[in-house]
Amino acid sequence: MVAHLVDETRIFWSSSSDRPTPAAIRRHGAQALRLAHLIEDPLPAVVFIDCADTDASVEIEKLRIENGDEHYLIPVLRELSAGQVVSLIARGAHDAVNDEDLLNPDAIIERARAQTRLLAYARDGVTDFSTLQNHTDGMVSPVFFKDANGLYTGCNPVFERFLGIDRGGILGKTVYDVAPSDLALTYHKADLDLAADGGVQTYAAGVRNGAGIVRMVRFYKGVVYGEDGRITGIVGAMHDIGDLRGHETARQEIDEVTSHVSANLVAREGFAAVDHDRPLLERVAAGDASALARLYRLYHRRLARFLTRLTWKSEVIDEIINDTFMVVWKRAGDFRGEASVSTWIIGIAYRSALRALRDQRRSEFEPLDIDHADTMAQYWHDHELSDLLSKALDLLPVEQRLVMALAYVLGHSVGEIAEITGCPVTTVKARMHRARCKLRETMDMLGKVKCV
Repeated sequence: MVAHLVDETRIFWSSSSDRPTPAAIRRHGAQALRLAHLIEDPLPAVVFIDCADTDASVEIEKLRIENGDEHYLIPVLRELSAGQVVSLIARGAHDAVNDEDLLNPDAIIERARAQTRLLAYARDGVTDFSTLQNHTDGMVSPVFFKDANGLYTGCNPVFERFLGIDRGGILGKTVYDVAPSDLALTYHKADLDLAADGGVQTYAAGVRNGAGIVRMVRFYKGVVYGEDGRITGIVGAMHDIGDLRGHETARQEIDEVTSHVSANLVAREGFAAVDHDRPLLERVAAGDASALARLYRLYHRRLARFLTRLTWKSEVIDEIINDTFMVVWKRAGDFRGEASVSTWIIGIAYRSALRALRDQRRSEFEPLDIDHADTMAQYWHDHELSDLLSKALDLLPVEQRLVMALAYVLGHSVGEIAEITGCPVTTVKARMHRARCKLRETMDMLGKVKCV
């Protein structure tokens, strides 16, 4: 199957001004699109976009509107600056090149084909979750597994009994097959967030049980990694929202499952801890814009969730993220590996956010006022903010909010937070202590607001 995809990955040239297809990419089989922005066959393809005399962001948007998000887009400009590279990637480009790069495009085309092939192949891939299944049948919490496509690949008997559906009616199905559409949409969105962010995820939502009654439960979910270090699926557990001991049990059990799988993988394959983003950053340091695009996509959602603790203004968040990746693009060669790539990038984002705080009016970043009933009504209807802890975090002073977000939203250790913020560990611990005290007061107040 892979060889077939290698042979069949198509290359197109899109030019609004009818500029001829460059000879170097014609040698790789590139064909001009009959209509500049229309790819008639929906199979994923590589598309070089002629932006010599047009607005590249407009050309990217036209191709996306006409053809969706499946294709690998490479805008071609006469000259290319660092700012343009980051801006184009933020607008959906997978790479960015200039006319000179197309004189010898072999490496560009090779990586573009590899990425396109991987995306096409991943859509049909199914992960083997037999190890998880064997490990969770005896658990007391309802537990389920999904593959990278969102299909249920396993569950334990407790999950079957909770839903009132036997395993045969669950395996190979999606959340839309086993739950009402409004609830399924919540689960699906949360799964997408988790797959993008990695780590663990907790949130509260309704679940319809076997008696047809919707019960409020809290989900505790973690990602499952394949042998290449990439996310291949999700494992999750549920517990009654009022059962704190049940939540702790679910957390411990899912931690046990993911740790068991990871330990077996290391023992079986002899893998050491690897910073999987290091090779990408090395390629960025060598001027590879496609590697920057991959890093951007890997970190964008993670950074956006972190930055929502500062502001809900999407334009401010986008500006900070773009500033972050401008620094990554320019300073990738300065990375020395004292910390992980993740810690390094989050640290850049943290400093960019603090600069934005100085540049923007302070009022734009003030915490929410819980005395405003209208604001709270909106607040409680966002499933991502359905947890009291998440809400209370948004009400902390900025410095405490950032430290707690680094710990509880992104999952960094105290040592990593000290590295990111440039503060001593003692300072981080002091901020977290003050934040926890404030959280207890705020969560109590929010609980009273909810009951009003």
